[in-house]
Amino acid sequence: MRKFAVAAIGLALMGSVARADDLVVYGAGSLREAIGQIATEFGRSYGLTVTTQFGPSGRMRERIEKGERVDLFTSADVGHARKLVEDGRASVMTVFVRNAVCLLSPAKFGATTATALDKLLAPGVRVGMSPPKADPLGDYTERLFGLIDRLRAGSGAAMQARSVVLDVSPGAPPPKSGDVDADAILDGRVDAAIVYCSSRDRYARLLPDATMIEFPAELQVGPEYGMAVLKDAQPTALLLALMILSPSGQEILAKHGFKPVALPSDLQ
Repeated sequence: MRKFAVAAIGLALMGSVARADDLVVYGAGSLREAIGQIATEFGRSYGLTVTTQFGPSGRMRERIEKGERVDLFTSADVGHARKLVEDGRASVMTVFVRNAVCLLSPAKFGATTATALDKLLAPGVRVGMSPPKADPLGDYTERLFGLIDRLRAGSGAAMQARSVVLDVSPGAPPPKSGDVDADAILDGRVDAAIVYCSSRDRYARLLPDATMIEFPAELQVGPEYGMAVLKDAQPTALLLALMILSPSGQEILAKHGFKPVALPSDLQ
């Protein structure tokens, strides 16, 4: 029943077109599983092939700016999607889901909700973080350092000074485990890493003995994900965007650990 409204809008959008061209979706790496599932279900419903590519949001945006043809962009922040609109490359953008940041660490690190901050601020502790600007998670981590600094003057700056930026350069071999943060912990390059809480299931598979601690409310930096429909996109790109915002799309995002923004109260 929940799909009927989206289907009706789809018929209106497609009008007399018997079959639209296939769609291309670029997205943040953290959305690989969730948006991948939505895109697959959407393509199956409408007889389309939806090609998806995922990576750091900033780099995916830059690829669009260099001329790669994309219909829909799903970013791990609002800024990259907004920039495409401001530069005239996208027609509309909206927030479509939220996330939270967590501390990922091996069991021997001994972090709990109560002790996580003290553990991180211990001398010599190396904290893995994503590259700022290229990856919104790096920007959120810098905000986290700023909040820590307000709680304990100088601590956030000290923590950032000994942080280790974990990155995979374009064209470089992929991480051995499939995840750069997991590799860094397994190799002993970092003692802990700042990750998205939505990745809990992935890290449970890659690091079975690791723990993920969500930071308390005073240290949450409110990851908000922005979606932009590119200019000259296929008409069905807007329909896919609506499916992502629909109850069925929001349920899929919730099942993958995200915080829905458009889920009816009886389904939350």
